[in-house]
Amino acid sequence: DVCKDYTPPASFGAQNPQVTFAKDVMPIFAQSCAFTSCHGSSAGSANGVFLGGTDPARVHQAIVDVRSSKLPTMSFVKPGDPRESFLLRKMDGSHCLLDAQCTDNDCGQSMPRNDETLSVETRDIIRRWIAQGAKND
Repeated sequence: DVCKDYTPPASFGAQNPQVTFAKDVMPIFAQSCAFTSCHGSSAGSANGVFLGGTDPARVHQAIVDVRSSKLPTMSFVKPGDPRESFLLRKMDGSHCLLDAQCTDNDCGQSMPRNDETLSVETRDIIRRWIAQGAKND
């Protein structure tokens, strides 16, 4: 695999449509990330970040303005800045460009692990949510 950067096309509208955390983002996490073997374990490390359960407030608190242990200089989600959000970099597959800054010079695998990258449309929902301020609604 070749490490490539991802930049949304010029036609990408970050502000429209409006995205909500509970109705739009949480279902993506539930379908793609919140398994007990990935980021859904409430009784273990959840592989660095908890994205599971049915409590949006708990998940929001775990990712927004919370530094990644893999890349301590970057938060999982930086409100208003998708490009500086480690979670989205992992989902886009462009985290590998940051390997030199990550612990052990390795930012790990893209997410979802051992699976196809989520569709651009799905990732753009999360990108919009972050661009719109990563609010917990």
